[in-house]
Amino acid sequence: MRTLSFVASLALAGALSACGGGLPAEAPELATVESALDCAALSAPVYHRIRSSSGDSLYTTNANEAANAATTYGYTDDRGVAFRAASATGTGLSPVYRIYSPSRGEHFWTLDATEKQDLVSTGGFTTDEGIGFYASRTADACLVPVYRFSHTALKKHRFATTQAERDSLSAAGWVDEGIKLYAAPSSPQPVDTKFTFVVIPDTQNEVVSNSTLIDHRMQWLVDNRSALDIRFVTQTGDMQNWDTPDHIQYERASKALEKLDAAGIPYALAIGNHDSAATCPGGSACPGNVNANLRDTTTFNTYFPVTRFQALAGVYETGKCDNAYHTFTAGGLNWLVLNLELWARTGAVEWAKTVLAQHPHHNVIVITHSHQTSSGAIEQTNGGYGNNSPQYVFDNALKQYANVRFIFSGHVGTSAYRKTTGVQGNEIHQILTTYHDSATNPTRLIEVDTAANTFSTRVYSPYTNAEKQDGSKFTVSNVSWVR
Repeated sequence: MRTLSFVASLALAGALSACGGGLPAEAPELATVESALDCAALSAPVYHRIRSSSGDSLYTTNANEAANAATTYGYTDDRGVAFRAASATGTGLSPVYRIYSPSRGEHFWTLDATEKQDLVSTGGFTTDEGIGFYASRTADACLVPVYRFSHTALKKHRFATTQAERDSLSAAGWVDEGIKLYAAPSSPQPVDTKFTFVVIPDTQNEVVSNSTLIDHRMQWLVDNRSALDIRFVTQTGDMQNWDTPDHIQYERASKALEKLDAAGIPYALAIGNHDSAATCPGGSACPGNVNANLRDTTTFNTYFPVTRFQALAGVYETGKCDNAYHTFTAGGLNWLVLNLELWARTGAVEWAKTVLAQHPHHNVIVITHSHQTSSGAIEQTNGGYGNNSPQYVFDNALKQYANVRFIFSGHVGTSAYRKTTGVQGNEIHQILTTYHDSATNPTRLIEVDTAANTFSTRVYSPYTNAEKQDGSKFTVSNVSWVR
C-alpha cells in the first residue's frame, strides 16, 4: 500500500555527542560548536498509532492523519502522544527522515541521511517519504531522550521516552538500541527550579591516618541526595596529602568516592599540588624538577580514570582528568563544570577558552585548586613552581566569557567570597573553601533557585552536625542565569 504522510518516527540513527559513555575527546579537539535551541519550536504533538495486525507503528504530527489512521489504514491502537517535535526546521534542529518498506510493512525514521540512503538502496525501504519532523541530536534541559527499540521476530521498531515504556517493551521482548534523538516531552513538565550542588574542600588531612571523615561525608551526601536534590559534587583539590609506595591515601579517597559512583551521583575533581608528584611524604617538596613533578599526576589518574566521571564531556589531554569539563541539567537550565589544573599551562588555558566559547548556553562552574588568597583576592603568583598565575587565567580566559558564573577554589585560608564583573557584564561569584580540617568534614552546599534568581550557600560538617559560623553562609540575589 501507499503509506500515509505520517509525520514521524521509528528508528533513528545518529551519533550522540563526543565522549559518549565517559570516554574523553581527543585533546584538544571538542564537539561541534553548540547552537541555541529554540525549545518553543518543538510544540507539535507526535501522535502514535499501531496497526494491531502487524505491530507497525506510525507517528504523525498531523491530527487529521492520526484521526483517520484507524478507519483508512487499520492503525486501530491509539497510543496518544508519544512526544513533541517541530514541524519546520529551526536552530539546533535536524530533519528526521521517514521511509517505508512494503515488504516488511514497516515505517522507519532516521536523522542520519547516510543510514536513510543505505536502507533505501539495500534494506528494502524503497519508499522515501521525505522529512517526517524535526528533532535535536543533542540533549537540552527542555528535552527528553527518545530511545529506539527493535523486535527481531516482528521486524518492527518503536520509540519510548519514559522508563515505564522502556520497561514494558523490554518485558515484551523488544531490544533497547539506545537514545536516537531528543524531543520535547508529550506534555509540558513542571520544572523544579531548586537544586543543590556540592563543593568539597581540601580533604588531605582526612585521609592521612584513616578514612572516617571522608567516608562519612560521602555517605551523608548519598543519604541526603533526595532531600537536598543534589545534582553534582565537586572537589577543589588536595584530596590526598602525599603519595606513598602503597598509595594508601589514594586508596582511602577512591574507596570513599565509590559511594557516589554506586549512587550515580556525578562529580568532578580538581587536582592540587598534594595530588601530584610534587609533594613527598611529610609534605615536603619532592626532588627533581618541581614543575615537571607538578604535572606528573599518574597516580591520581590511575585511581580516578576518566571512566569514573559520569558527566564527563571532554578533556584537554587524552586519558587524563587534570583538565576536563562535565555537563548536566538542573533547575530547567544547562550547566557545565570546568575543572582546571593548578597554576595552569598556557595550552590548558587556551583549551578552556575553547570550551567556554563552545558552550554559550551553559552556566559555567569552574573548580581549580588555587584561585583566591586567604583574604579573597585573586592570587597573583604561580606558587613558585607552576606555570601561569590565577590572575593570568582569570584575565585571559574566565572573565572573558558571559557564561561563567562561579569559580571555586581551596589551597589556602578558610573561606572567602568575591564578586567580580566579567568583560561581558556578567557577575562572577568566586568562593574559597579550604579549612584543612582533621576533626570534622566541612562541606559547602550551594542551593540554586533558577526561578527566584538566587543562590544560597553554607558550610556544613555532617560529622558534627554543625554549620560554620565564619561568614561562609550567605545568599546572593538578582543572579542572571544563562537561559
